[in-house]
Formats: sequence, C-alpha cells, structure tokens
Amino acid sequence: MGLIKTMVFNEYMKLRRQWLWAVLIIIPLVSCLLGYNNFFTYQDILIQKDDNEWTEAWTQASLFYGMIMLPILSGFYCSLSCRNENSGGGWKLMLALPPSRVIIYIAKMIIILFLVLLTQLILISEFVITGLLLGLQDSIPWFFLFKVLGLGFLAVCALVAIQLWMASQIKSFVTPIAINVGLTLIAFIAAGSELGNFYPWAQPTLAMSSPDEIGISSLLFFLSINLVIFSLATILGVVTFDKKDIN
Repeated sequence: MGLIKTMVFNEYMKLRRQWLWAVLIIIPLVSCLLGYNNFFTYQDILIQKDDNEWTEAWTQASLFYGMIMLPILSGFYCSLSCRNENSGGGWKLMLALPPSRVIIYIAKMIIILFLVLLTQLILISEFVITGLLLGLQDSIPWFFLFKVLGLGFLAVCALVAIQLWMASQIKSFVTPIAINVGLTLIAFIAAGSELGNFYPWAQPTLAMSSPDEIGISSLLFFLSINLVIFSLATILGVVTFDKKDIN
C-alpha cells in the first residue's frame, strides 16, 4: 500500500502543474450554464404541474454533461496522466523506479477516478449555486442530486478502465482523445436504444438522467454490467501494460 500511495501522490503532483484546476471548474460550469439557458428558454414546456424546477433544470444540465462533457473529460484525464510518459522516454524513466508496472498502472487509475469524483462534486456545487443565483424557488432535491452523482461516477469507472488502457497503449496525447470523442458521438444514438445499456459511453448520461427521462433500465443490471466491463478492461489494461514493449 505504501508504494501505491507514493505513486498516487507522484501522479497528483505531476497533474497539478498542468492547469487542471481550470478544467475541473470550467467544464462543469459550462454544462450548468448551457443547461440553465435551455431550462429558462423552454421553461413553459419543461415545467408541468407538481414538477420540481431543480429536477427539470437538471434534465438540461445533464444532457450536456452526461452525454458529452463527462465521457470526453474522463478520456482527457486518462490521456493527460500518460502524456509525460508517452513523450520523451518518460515510460523508461518511470519504469526504472522500484514500483512494478501493475502498481504504476493502478496508481494512474486511482488518481483519474479521484479527478472524476472531484468533477462530480464540483458539478453538483456549481449546479446548486447557479440555480440559487438565478432564483430557483423549489426545495433542492439533495437525495436525487447525490444519487445521480454516485451513479454517474460508477458508470464512468468502467469507461475510465477502457480509456486508460487506450491512453497507455497509444503513443500520442491527441489520438486517444479523438477516438474517445468519436465514440462519445455514437452515444447519441445508443442512449435511446437497448444498446445504451451495454455501451460504456452512453452509461453516464443514462445513470445521471431524471426520473421522467430514459435512464438505466435496472439498477442491478446497471451495476452488474459496469462491474463486468470495469473488471475486464482493468485486467486487459494491466496485462497489456505489463507486457508493453518500451522503446
């Protein structure tokens, strides 16, 4: 555990020098602002009798965040965590350290998942603060907000396992992000069909949807499929990284 903690701290120190805080704050805020803009533009259509305006505003914010921003952002975190190593012989320097390749890989995954969880918390904070500043009057559905935060995080765990595998294998910062953007666009189609229940890039938006939207079909199935994808992708990532030929 000591070596993992050390490597996680090293990853944190490496990433904090790359203006990451700006991404952590701005991307969720942009999603909130776009969502609130849509909400107030179509408020008369979105708000029905007995609807909570926070929940309806969330349908618009999560549309941008869960469908587009979050899958791309998690892929960006993965590419960023491998950028130094993929350029200038960074892998050789890192693999010369005492920790094994498995520990190095797990440490990267831990720091990326921490960043995703931090992004989720910032999103909820910015969504509530922005809503209060804009004058939303209904009671804040805290249980609902933290439920979608948690489900969204669980959905991204499986996605991160796939994205980190790609980022560690492709010797480029941009290429894994471009692939991830392409696969995210497919989620627009997948999320509205049965395929969405199996497609990792569609899982965040389904997990973070409001009760009156298309969401996960079954919590047990959602947890099971994401656990299977996370386990298989992590094993694949660890095994291929352990056998990776470093030039």
